[in-house]
Amino acid sequence: MKLRLLALAATAATALVASGASAATYSISTLAGVHISQPLITDFNSADGGGLALAPGYSFDQGPEGLAFTRDGGLGLASGVSAPPPADNLVPGAFYETVLGNGGSATLTADTGIYNFQFYMGSPDDYNRVVFTFADGATPLTLQGKAIWGGNPDGNGDQSQGFTVSYHFNDAVKTVNFTSGNQNAFEFDKLAGGVPEPASWALMIIGFGGAGAALRGRRRMAGTIAA
Repeated sequence: MKLRLLALAATAATALVASGASAATYSISTLAGVHISQPLITDFNSADGGGLALAPGYSFDQGPEGLAFTRDGGLGLASGVSAPPPADNLVPGAFYETVLGNGGSATLTADTGIYNFQFYMGSPDDYNRVVFTFADGATPLTLQGKAIWGGNPDGNGDQSQGFTVSYHFNDAVKTVNFTSGNQNAFEFDKLAGGVPEPASWALMIIGFGGAGAALRGRRRMAGTIAA
């Protein structure tokens, strides 16, 4: 399926989700291309002296050995193994992360928790999975396939597709885990995130409050109809 740039851009409209009292409330938006607006956590390039360059206050774990790794986009496609996100493809020195299926895993940990999170991903697949855990013990949030990027485009592994996914949470995110089911692979780049500025906090509170009011209104309407 060809890249649907217009449809992707349309998904920038935010969808609010509130699935229960113990679950985190969050919003998600998606834009085609690289649109990182939060403080960069890592672009998967190496730090001086080796090792992954990370912003202070974060750690990034890959495992088991050989099933999750950084790769130079300049190498291009490794058929059946890894396809660089479009912005990295055939660009020497544009490193990205690959998480293979059947046991591969990569986990970002924030020492103090973050409320905003973004990443750039390519070749979206239905078996890609992201799991968020929260500092306050809220129920972990598992997103798979289309749910990761808000439902559009299809998760058919089209290697021409690359987009930035942005999340905003009402609970502090402690870890973000990436896996790829039993098939290869989950490829992504440019992790970013942080704590909202005071003005953004106010907007988030208003937005989440509106989502709660809408949910309560639907419950009251359902009760009226049932009566």
